[in-house]
Amino acid sequence: MREFLGIFTVVLAFIGYMPYLRDTFEGKTKPHLISWFLWTLVSFIAFGLQWSKGAGAGSYANFAMGLICFTLFLASFKNGTKQIKSLDILFFAMAVLATILWLVIDMPVWSIVLVVLIDVFSFVPTFVKSWSKPWQETFSTWILNTVRQGLILLSLQEINIVTALFPLYALIANSLFCTLLIIRRKAVVNL
Repeated sequence: MREFLGIFTVVLAFIGYMPYLRDTFEGKTKPHLISWFLWTLVSFIAFGLQWSKGAGAGSYANFAMGLICFTLFLASFKNGTKQIKSLDILFFAMAVLATILWLVIDMPVWSIVLVVLIDVFSFVPTFVKSWSKPWQETFSTWILNTVRQGLILLSLQEINIVTALFPLYALIANSLFCTLLIIRRKAVVNL
């Protein structure tokens, strides 16, 4: 059952991001270049950490997300938001540090904590942009992300801090982002 759920989360990732990719290429959705670059790194690091600690099928979606995020990062050069701030460079350095903590020093718990922190900070530009321009995000993608994160938690073959922290955080972050989009879209319509 966990293997099926793991594969299903990959399918959901690709299905969920099809509208986002379409909207990006049509210029309706404006992905933030730095957010998607950092999410590419974070997804691949989270996959590696989860896989190394026995997540099994529960890690498949993070690998798929790494590929999807990389595609959106590339698309954001043409149709995205491109402001690069000094904090963005700091978050990139943190991603490198997370990789070193995991691969060189063999500290996977600290590495996954750092990955979650990077992801939190990577979300900031998208949250800020969406506060004033909530229609520049594809809501269906984010709601499907929320569901997918819950299923990832159910598909983990080993549950420990390294395997469960990232999907638990992502479930909460995506839920909050969906709530922000709903509230801000209603507010913008009522202005």
